[in-house]
Amino acid sequence: MRFALNQMGFPEQRLEANVELLSEAGYDGIEPNLTADGPLWNDDAVDELADRIDGSGLDVPAISTTLHWDRHLSSADEETRVAGIEAGERMIALADAFDAGAVLVVPAVVDEGTRYDEAYERALESVRTLASVGADYDVTVCVENVWNDFLLSPLEFAEFVDEASTDGPVGAYFDVGNVRRFGRPEQWIRILGDRIERVHVKDYRTDVDTIDGFTYPLEGDVDWRAVDEALAAVGYDGWITAEVPPYRTAPERMPPRVRADLEHLFS
Repeated sequence: MRFALNQMGFPEQRLEANVELLSEAGYDGIEPNLTADGPLWNDDAVDELADRIDGSGLDVPAISTTLHWDRHLSSADEETRVAGIEAGERMIALADAFDAGAVLVVPAVVDEGTRYDEAYERALESVRTLASVGADYDVTVCVENVWNDFLLSPLEFAEFVDEASTDGPVGAYFDVGNVRRFGRPEQWIRILGDRIERVHVKDYRTDVDTIDGFTYPLEGDVDWRAVDEALAAVGYDGWITAEVPPYRTAPERMPPRVRADLEHLFS
């Protein structure tokens, strides 16, 4: 396994300031997020960051974003949907620049005003559009399981990935902690199998049963031994990326501590 940290956990505000910190902490990779007004829209800043990452010995496992929570790929509003696709296209270009090989997308958001079946069809169309772009760059569009009231079982998740793959490379960005609220991560892993292209890790406390239940690995109710065994059973030996926030006090202490825990869990 190779270990990385998502931007959610970066202790420093400037992306480049975290590169050396993560390298010194023993990580293999750094996973930046495309934000609405962040530096990853600037090609010069991207080139500079790519050089810094390369010089540090780190790699980039994927490009992620929170933009698809607002620019829904499943939106009934065409302008919103197009904005989400454009964000995805920028992520693919970034993945190419960083030699990441994958991007993370939230395929849909289902709510009171959005019918599930209609969201499914629009999300499928949007992901297929991005997959066709990804094919030109050799970048896999990875769909993540998140709390969006969509793809609520591993069987449906697998079917969506298979259907979306008709136009280009599509896989699963499997988030261990996101599943624990309503399922067993190890069961999802065995069903998704080789569709899994990347893995996010965090823990979840089932006694809280809200978003506040998310916590650091080893502090919740995920059966990590079962997760490790399931990943081995499906032949996954790729990126394990922690997606957890920095500590409120002494935030620079979180990355090395989590890195040590990842080594313990997946050694």
